[in-house]
Amino acid sequence: MVVHRRTPGIPNKNDRFVIGVDFGTTFTSVAFAHTASPDEVKLVQTWPNGGTGNSSANQVPTEVHYTNPVTRARLWGCETASLSKGASNLEPLKWFKLLLQERTVGPISIASSVGAGNTRASRASGGNENLETRFGSLGFGSGSRLSTTFTPPTITPAQNTAYKLQQLRIAPVTVVTDFLSSVRETTIASIERTYDKQWVTESKKEFVLTVPAIWSDSARSLMVQAARNAGFGVHRVDFNLISEPEAAAAHTLRVIQPNHLNCGDTFIICDAGGGTVDLISYKITNLDPLEINECVSGSGAMAGSVFLDERFEEYIRKKLGNHVIDGMKPRSRKEMFRTWEEKVKFAFGNSKDTSYEITTPGVPDDLSKNVEDGFHTILASEVQKIFDPVIDCITALVKQQVSEVRKNNDKVAAILLVGGFGSSEYLLKRLQNTDYGTNSSIQILQPTNARTAIARGALLRGLDGSIVKERRARKNYGCSATIAYVAGLGHEAHKYWDCSDEKYVVEDHMNWYIERNQVIEGNVSTAIRFYRNVPVPLVAGHQPNLKFTDELLACDLDDAPDFRWKNPASVYRICTLTSNLHGISLKRFRKHTNSLGLQYYHIEFQLQISLVDEVLKFELLFEGQSKGSVTAKFE
Repeated sequence: MVVHRRTPGIPNKNDRFVIGVDFGTTFTSVAFAHTASPDEVKLVQTWPNGGTGNSSANQVPTEVHYTNPVTRARLWGCETASLSKGASNLEPLKWFKLLLQERTVGPISIASSVGAGNTRASRASGGNENLETRFGSLGFGSGSRLSTTFTPPTITPAQNTAYKLQQLRIAPVTVVTDFLSSVRETTIASIERTYDKQWVTESKKEFVLTVPAIWSDSARSLMVQAARNAGFGVHRVDFNLISEPEAAAAHTLRVIQPNHLNCGDTFIICDAGGGTVDLISYKITNLDPLEINECVSGSGAMAGSVFLDERFEEYIRKKLGNHVIDGMKPRSRKEMFRTWEEKVKFAFGNSKDTSYEITTPGVPDDLSKNVEDGFHTILASEVQKIFDPVIDCITALVKQQVSEVRKNNDKVAAILLVGGFGSSEYLLKRLQNTDYGTNSSIQILQPTNARTAIARGALLRGLDGSIVKERRARKNYGCSATIAYVAGLGHEAHKYWDCSDEKYVVEDHMNWYIERNQVIEGNVSTAIRFYRNVPVPLVAGHQPNLKFTDELLACDLDDAPDFRWKNPASVYRICTLTSNLHGISLKRFRKHTNSLGLQYYHIEFQLQISLVDEVLKFELLFEGQSKGSVTAKFE
């Protein structure tokens, strides 16, 4: 069917297709529309090997299986369902989105930006011990007993994927690239089936991809690289990034207006997805056109619905025994997890059922384990034990956001619950029954199309521009430098003699150029001044080294230290910046001679650091003009 256009004929030069891509941990969805008919929003439903015409077709599994790792030939999305039909126990790569976040997974050097096919995984001592250490910092732990706290099993699909990628010598960013490339190709094919050929050919395609708000700068940089390599074009020209909560706000506010929120109201977006839960608080500053400001810095955690799946596996292995689960045929085991997901996880909280049935094909009857006729009966109370530790983490995050808003003398009018996990009735009820320590009640709103709200919101961002006029910096950004030593300030232990300037200096003084919770209107940019004293070569004709390395540092504390050594654990490296001034004539640098007769070039330059759509960009300035080059290596 051809969509009706604004006017027949050739589209004008400003017409374009806008495509919102919600790249999720477990599922991915895509919404698109044309600027000539922006209200005619379409969802990609024609996924290879997938169904069409129902709500499940609105999403595709975020999964990849390489049939040939060398050529990167692969099955992806719904195609991976065929793996369970074979004799071998083949599992697709899952949760690889989480591997872009460098604090998430173990021995692979996942923050490195490397090409396909030649990735070198770092050989950390102990290997699995390193994984356990990293996951321990996120609240993971080992053990066979189903815990009452948020401690899923040590080995998760993300870790399995990390190990497999290490063996395949493929970087996580490459898997993301390959998956997004397939998503883009399927999306273009879907658009071509929906609109006439000339309309598609003549109209520009603009993509808006979503990322978790809690992602690091390194992860965002890798996402840009993956999208670029997947054929999405040039960042900020052909595609842009938007945080998942901001996309959710764009869609949700349009859906619920004008019945619930008014100008001046503050609301919290709780985007509960497969892997992460993101929260951001906004205040409505204008209704027509709709404009909002970020009230406090966003927060979040790894507390998505996939951890319910891990806790269920922990439960079922404890209940039936590892030998029973491991002895199931791959197809039977996959069917068991499918019924858990569709019949229990999504349904829990919707009814007063006291028990649920989970398919366990091939498992012998054992009434002591509640297994009969190929079904395991799980009590609602046991399902609640699976849910509660993860839900407790989410409610704590929401309460924290409410508290932060109150510190600004604002009150929360509503909490908007979106995302795949956000459609959970049990999560909704738990948030409704939570005591937020306020005198007035807080509405908990669960808009329609919660599972596709992020993709729809990303689409709106591309069509209408950002409704967020002010954002808040989520961390302090800065650099360390030496400063002149002043007696009596308690810095004696950290002073040293600078031979070139011939004076005592104090190390690691922090200059915070962007501060946590700082209001950011549009895109923020700051110039950081650096200087070096470079020895003049003693041998005529020899060139001095004009390549300098500096660190961009960050701190998540509201009260960041003024010296790095005062709280070294709180200050961490974002990236290493390498500035190359070899293209600048030495005549432009001032010389000075110290008391020993040694000559130095005194070199001053600036690094322009911009935060554009929450992605860092760097430029080298000399005497106020763009000169030389600067490269950033993220950690």
